[in-house]
Amino acid sequence: MNGALLPWRRQFGRLGLGMGVGAALLSWASLVTGQTPGDAGQWLQRIQKAAADRSYQGTMMTSAGGVVSSSRVAHICHGRDRYERIEMLDGQVRRQYRHNGVVLTLWPQTRVAVLEQQDPVTDFPALPVSSQRALESYELRSIGMDRIAGYEAEVLMLKPRDALRYGQRLWAERDSGLLLRTDTLGPRGEVLESSAFTDLSIGGKLAADTVLGPMKKLEGYRVVRPQAVRTQLEAEGWGLARSVPGFQLVSCVRRPLDPVTDGGPADTALQAVFSDGLTHVSVFVERFDPQRHKPMRTVLGATNTMMSRNGDWWITIVGDVPMATVQQFESVWQRKP
Repeated sequence: MNGALLPWRRQFGRLGLGMGVGAALLSWASLVTGQTPGDAGQWLQRIQKAAADRSYQGTMMTSAGGVVSSSRVAHICHGRDRYERIEMLDGQVRRQYRHNGVVLTLWPQTRVAVLEQQDPVTDFPALPVSSQRALESYELRSIGMDRIAGYEAEVLMLKPRDALRYGQRLWAERDSGLLLRTDTLGPRGEVLESSAFTDLSIGGKLAADTVLGPMKKLEGYRVVRPQAVRTQLEAEGWGLARSVPGFQLVSCVRRPLDPVTDGGPADTALQAVFSDGLTHVSVFVERFDPQRHKPMRTVLGATNTMMSRNGDWWITIVGDVPMATVQQFESVWQRKP
């Protein structure tokens, strides 16, 4: 896989930072006394609604594969407008600002600004919009109460119904429904990845200008505007010989290999995203280059990646799913005549 694709890896395979959408509230009594499938779907929607419609700010820490990272996060709701500010606290300085679907990523050390239009990404502290479909592959139940970042939280378990996906343990703030922590669990219940707020303030008035201001002041930066173009998988000449149980195609785009350069068509890759309603698997397709591409499998926390050659093409499959699931996608991915 071209290293330039790495910025896209984590965007579709896990619960990270971002926005969700929501619907009706659910009474807490149903969580304690047992849920019907409809109740459980409403509960997942409640988490989505809190992530989208609540203002909050705090510090989030993520641990995966022995690597720990942290970031400062602010999410602001003003009417129908949503604003976000994210500052990475480890490694190379990086700041990200979002106003609805417009996302600006600043790299101060290299003076590069990446400005792009993105659909809302389903990430921590939200859940995917296909929460009802997720219940076809996961069993949801309440397992008690806990305390996270000073807030009382209901602890929920999403247990996979087969071996093609990982379990999820969720901590949701009791009053608002905001997701405070999520653990991705291996087949023996071991924690593969964990994301959690270590300090958090929910509500209050946050100034939208703390996001809009930096988005307007780009003097001295080289501004790059990578374009992701929607397309159809069949029109690109690719497809699955058969479906992978529980997963459906939810997005297909052609995007630059390196979002920090304005590459032409020869510098683009196809990305197909499949979801089971809770997690995602991305399949990237680019032209094979023997100088850069070597078959490889990697594991980082819950993220499994498989890279292999398919004729004149280089295929990268990545997701927060077991390697056996990644291998299934690889075995059924094919060039259409």
